[in-house]
Amino acid sequence: MPIDFVKFHYTDKNYMLPMDRTDFIISVNNETGETDNKKVGEYFGIQIIKYPSDRIIVKGSIHKFFNRMDFNGNDFDMKNFSSALHDLEIELGLNPQYCRLENIEIGVNIQLPFDPNKILQNLLFHRSVEFNKTISGSFYYQSAKRDYIIKIYNKTVQYEKKLKKYTHNQIFITIDKNKGVISSKNIINKQLLPNTLRFEIKFLKMNILNNLGVVSLSDLIKPEIVNQFQMLLLKEFKEVYFYDYTTDETKMRKTEINRLKDYRNPNYWINLNKKDKYYHKNKFQEMTLKYSQNVKGQILELIQQKIEKLGEKSLDFSFNNFCEIEN
Repeated sequence: MPIDFVKFHYTDKNYMLPMDRTDFIISVNNETGETDNKKVGEYFGIQIIKYPSDRIIVKGSIHKFFNRMDFNGNDFDMKNFSSALHDLEIELGLNPQYCRLENIEIGVNIQLPFDPNKILQNLLFHRSVEFNKTISGSFYYQSAKRDYIIKIYNKTVQYEKKLKKYTHNQIFITIDKNKGVISSKNIINKQLLPNTLRFEIKFLKMNILNNLGVVSLSDLIKPEIVNQFQMLLLKEFKEVYFYDYTTDETKMRKTEINRLKDYRNPNYWINLNKKDKYYHKNKFQEMTLKYSQNVKGQILELIQQKIEKLGEKSLDFSFNNFCEIEN
């Protein structure tokens, strides 16, 4: 299941905060002693905010909530997702039908046969917007649009850095009661695979997804919506442009080498108008396919394979099954 972070407005006016699960804190200004009367509680990474107006906002990673720890580097299929929604309702009283989505992230983790940084260090742009490195010292890049952000980063490196911060005292309790308390560090070490690339779409506004029929958290269970998300991921990755490090310049003419110097320079693309950019994107793609091992095509195939693999684990799942669990 490609869904990760969600933010939603909980619309059930009779909702009672789960005080038995977590403490809700009201912040106080140290200088003035004033408070905004906003109540904030957190439960396994899911944050619940109740405003004085009684408006309730919930946000967090469904994937991390399912894992019961700050980790989303493993696979997350439809059965896992439905189980997480079931736990949200049982443990926090959040009925998915009342969860009106405001933001959502969908993405996929794939294992490359080479270092993902070879891709990240050569990123150029997505569609017409360049990639920016917004987090210093990390292999994380994004291309921001008006309604969504394309994110691509080295998931392995991300969690290797986090592992260095873990101590033997940090633990989490698994859903499996027979296993009891297990070290977070051991779990991540076991499940984190080398050369993991994360490709993700973060929707800042819901108009695109609303047009697909996605309004509430319960809509994400529908098989047709899952298929739409899968197609979206493939479609958007096709619009990612980067210099292919396998390009063999020894086979190129001098004029092609000179042209390639321009193409692999991010600043070159910024100054092109829409018509010229379209022309040179095609020329760049033709040159890459001719002289490289087509790494982009390899990654697309890996994304497709991972999506199909997660789908195979979910073949016996249906929206009706979820409704039966709810009832």
